[in-house]
Amino acid sequence: MNNFIYEYTDKNGETKTLKLRLKSGDAIEIENLKKKSILEYLQEESMNMVITLLRYLMKYENPNFSFQNAQTLYDELIDSGMTMKSILTDIIYESLIVSGFLERKEWEEMKAYIDKMKEQTIKSMLQN
Repeated sequence: MNNFIYEYTDKNGETKTLKLRLKSGDAIEIENLKKKSILEYLQEESMNMVITLLRYLMKYENPNFSFQNAQTLYDELIDSGMTMKSILTDIIYESLIVSGFLERKEWEEMKAYIDKMKEQTIKSMLQN
């Protein structure tokens, strides 16, 4: 079974490795709790969504990984220099590709669109 491996350096300089995957049973549990599909839930881009998905992605390696554990992991990732957006794009979306919820091509197109919109926003702000 494939998983997504993400390495980062924590604020103490220690290299840490995450092994992430969203299993079908966990996806169903999220969909039942949130009353929407995983892909619809992703569009919320809220703190709750990011931490919830981190929790379920981490359950692949640790079935007892709690919401509180996910909050701690989120804070550690932020302390390592990430942002909520980079956690979403570099960890969550990549994990969902490995887990079969997104296709690589779709994600690459989404990233290109996001980058284009970001560039246009910056240009617009600089012109005003």
